[in-house]
Amino acid sequence: MIVVENLIKSYNTTRVLHGVDHSQKRGEAVVLIGPSGCGKSTFLRCLNQLEPADAGRITIGDVTINGGGSLRNAEERERQRLLRLRAGMVFQSFNLFPHLTVLQNITEAPRVVKRVARREAEAAASALLAKVGLEHKAGAYPAQLSGGQQQRVAIARALAMEPEVMLFDEPTSALDPELRDEVLRVMRQLAEEGMTMIVVTHEMQFARDMADTILFFEGGRVLESGSPEQMFTAPVHERTRDFLRRATTR
Repeated sequence: MIVVENLIKSYNTTRVLHGVDHSQKRGEAVVLIGPSGCGKSTFLRCLNQLEPADAGRITIGDVTINGGGSLRNAEERERQRLLRLRAGMVFQSFNLFPHLTVLQNITEAPRVVKRVARREAEAAASALLAKVGLEHKAGAYPAQLSGGQQQRVAIARALAMEPEVMLFDEPTSALDPELRDEVLRVMRQLAEEGMTMIVVTHEMQFARDMADTILFFEGGRVLESGSPEQMFTAPVHERTRDFLRRATTR
């Protein structure tokens, strides 16, 4: 479902990703952990084409794009567009349109990008709001919602584009513990339903409970990967052991 080969990314002269490789089957939930600034979020942004990779190759489903391309020709731009459609993204900040209602936030992209009819888009949005427990907030504006509610709307908005993969970039880090649990419940439901997911998070319990595979990033590389049981009980690298010891005793 996802194949990443030798992914390299720099900002100016600073190398952020050093040849990252990753493969993932459909329906798997993969969690990325590691210290701040180790390249986890950049990796997600390259997958979703928010940041162009300098080199390497990304395949999601039936679409492949090579890093370092100029996107000058129509075929390359179309591949980039298709890759973005394959991967829905949920950010740390909710990024909702403040002047649109919850329902409008969810229907905007399907109507504009995919040309879905208003009635069809609204029916799908209503079903997604029910899925995330917010059907009663369809007419509310983002400022009238709690942070946890806004993040659940952001998840519904990403799902409205029917992505093959959901990418979560620290979706709970801006929330207090009670609101965090609201969002994690929705993410657990998606994982249990077989959604292909890559999650950057500091929520170690979520990683332990829901991940099929955990990748530990260090210095722009995947230093270690394995099942939750392996990573939490018998990690190979001392750096991984040290990080998990600190992360689980906070």
